[in-house]
Amino acid sequence: MAKKCETIIEELKKIIEDVVFKENFYINETGVERKSFNPEIEKSKNQKFGDFSTNFLVKTKVKREVIDEYKKIFVDKLAKYKKYFEKVEFVEPGFINFTLSENFLQDHIFEIIEKGEEYDNFKKKELFYNLEFVSANPTGLLHLGHARNAAYGDTLVNIWKKYGISVNKEFYINDGGGQIEKLAQSVYVRYLQLFDVKAELPEDSYHGQEIISVATALQEKYGDKFLKGHKLVGANLETVKLFSTNFLLNIIKDTLAKFDVVFDIWFSESIIYKKKLIPLVLKSLEKYTYTAEGALFLKTTQFGDDKDRVLIKSDGTYTYFTPDIAYHSIKLSRGYDKLFNIWGADHASYVQRMNIAIQMLGNPDNKLTVLFQQMVKLTKDGQEFKMSKRTGNSLTLQDMLDTIGKDAARWYLVSTTLDSHINIDVNKVTQKDANNPLYYVQYAHARINQVINKNKNVEMDTKSLSLLNLPIEREIKCMLAFYKHILQTIANNYEVHRLCNYLQQLAKLYHSYYTSNKIIDEVNLDLSSQRLTLSVAVKQVLASGLKLLKITPSDRM
Repeated sequence: MAKKCETIIEELKKIIEDVVFKENFYINETGVERKSFNPEIEKSKNQKFGDFSTNFLVKTKVKREVIDEYKKIFVDKLAKYKKYFEKVEFVEPGFINFTLSENFLQDHIFEIIEKGEEYDNFKKKELFYNLEFVSANPTGLLHLGHARNAAYGDTLVNIWKKYGISVNKEFYINDGGGQIEKLAQSVYVRYLQLFDVKAELPEDSYHGQEIISVATALQEKYGDKFLKGHKLVGANLETVKLFSTNFLLNIIKDTLAKFDVVFDIWFSESIIYKKKLIPLVLKSLEKYTYTAEGALFLKTTQFGDDKDRVLIKSDGTYTYFTPDIAYHSIKLSRGYDKLFNIWGADHASYVQRMNIAIQMLGNPDNKLTVLFQQMVKLTKDGQEFKMSKRTGNSLTLQDMLDTIGKDAARWYLVSTTLDSHINIDVNKVTQKDANNPLYYVQYAHARINQVINKNKNVEMDTKSLSLLNLPIEREIKCMLAFYKHILQTIANNYEVHRLCNYLQQLAKLYHSYYTSNKIIDEVNLDLSSQRLTLSVAVKQVLASGLKLLKITPSDRM
């Protein structure tokens, strides 16, 4: 075997690769290219089928006669790797099941104990990512969609960093368009009303309670400076725009900080205009543009789009697409290997044209990946929370934090696939039983901590786990060895919910183990020491997973 792999699945794949290539076992008529050989290996759901299995013989469409001819030879050759396998067997129509050796599993447990909080660190990779997420307009408060976006993006970054990838978290401040003008005018109407001036908000204004808060703060700072003529123009307009944007942006930053989300980069759209960056980008795209009916178009149909896209309208104003291209060109100039965005599902149709523009700027077609998130509902007693008691408008992230707390919010917002709708039931979230997954995971951690604290006279056995031969003990050992593979999978597939699923499964196994067996048995201290070792390993992995979610592990409940 080559140098030690970082996950158990990588190790198993390497063994299969050794058999296929080093021992000249070819699985089709022309052989298999090593660079494209990537057998799928899965953890078995039932121990009677071994601990792990692969169906790569079927997946690679090997002819039946080839499978029949080589299946015994192949299994026999795999079985020679006795350091890793206790048993290898072939099951029709083409599965190979592995039962791992006790020493192999034992080594993984001891590695968890030895490395502690460093166990789930992967080797540094020469990769630099940028993830842009949340990016709410600074015209109001963060709503539940922003909350999901924040929890998911932040957790994904934590896992990437564990996996050895460097990442910048970025928030794009949409402060360069007409919505900021509308914000300033909305604040100004509320400002006038504070002086008993009769002024009405136009229907398309911002009506939230936070607008009154901005107007009140504006009055406190500037007094009646903007009253003259009851009009907001020129320098006064710019002052109010900047004041209103900064006021609301500070609230957004403060709320995100309470949610334990901090960004590396806050990029202002207004910089694109101040530095006149759009003309530079248009120059770079010149060979792909043309003018028709007084408007400037981008030839996106050359790259598969259903129609060419307008960059500059006939009235001379930019479409939303144009500054977005400029913004992505700025990110590209920083040298990232990949760009990632998390957007609402309503932006799905926008992705193709953005990817095309990035290609036109000289980048590969996989440079940008966009993840889409669906809506979130908060319910209690079967009724949806629709209005914020604080603002009288849509429910906000702050409302969620007030209602269920940071830890529950972060768990439930990432425990479902990003492209599925979420209904967070407040009654379930506050339950202290197995129906509340987060409580169940936290309780497993606290339960083990209690075992440790009550039995300080019992030392862990860090040389052997040979007495741990119950089926559930083997299942726990396999689950622990599988942890780093889960992180690797998330790092490559961006499916953060897999972490919550894993922690639930591990907690469920441990609760069942604890309930059915004495962890510490005074009449059998050797067995107790080994069970304590296994328990500590479970506690460490639970703690590591919760910390990636930025949830503090509970030591007592």
